[in-house]
Parts: sequence; C-alpha cells; structure tokens
Amino acid sequence: MKLNEITANLDIIASSVHSLEAKSKMFKITNENKREFSLDIKCSKPILNDGCKIGKLLMHINVAVLQENQELDPDTFDLVIEGAFSSPAEISDEDFMGLLNINGGAALYSIARAKIEAISSLTYAEGKILLPMVNIIQYYKERNNSDK
Repeated sequence: MKLNEITANLDIIASSVHSLEAKSKMFKITNENKREFSLDIKCSKPILNDGCKIGKLLMHINVAVLQENQELDPDTFDLVIEGAFSSPAEISDEDFMGLLNINGGAALYSIARAKIEAISSLTYAEGKILLPMVNIIQYYKERNNSDK
C-alpha cells in the first residue's frame, strides 16, 4: 500500500493552549481512583487565505479524578486547546469540514491527551492521567443525537 495515496488532505498549522487549570489536593493517584471526563469540540467555518482553506477547532476537555472518600472534592484538570488546520482551496467546504472535524479532531485530541498526561505526571508524586482514546466519528454521532 502506498500511504501517500490515502493521506488526508489536511495539515495542522499549529495548536495553542488557551487555558489550563489544575486543582489538586491528592499527592498520588492509582488505578483505583475513578476518573470522569468530558469533551466538547467547536469548529469554525473555513476561510480562504493564500490559496488554502483554513479552519480552526476549539477543544475543551475536563477531567475529574475522584478521591477514595467520594465526599471530598475531586481533583480536576480543565484544558481548552485550539488547533488551526489547512487544505488546498479546491476542496469543497463540505469535504473540508469533514476532514477538519474528524481528522483535525483526532489530531488535536492526541495533542490534548499528551498535555494532560504531562501536566498530571508533574502534579502527582505518583501516577498520572491517561485519557482514553476516543472514536471521534462516534463522538459526533452521539453529540448530534443529543442535540435533537
């Protein structure tokens, strides 16, 4: 298989952390600490710039690490990250939005996962937060169903 023949026609230009807030009271976490997380993705409409279509994604991830005594407040990590992506101008807006939402969303989520893992490993004396892989296609299906 020639991988260059099946690549997505989408490039990442940059990613930037808009905000990151960590509230932690625990010194260490283990696999016994339950975790909850939420994800929200917002997408901009494409603009033309220098012969390219440019689009942005804004991703908000919230993680809660529950303490063994669940009456105590959980540790929380709240990350807002933005990614900018480009494609050739001749791609239709519909195709571009599909690439941006799915491929761009998966790429930006991977970056966000790494940032939360790094920050949490620096926060705790032992343990770190590993966010699960997310099926971005399924995320959008469920989000669209809940909007109805």
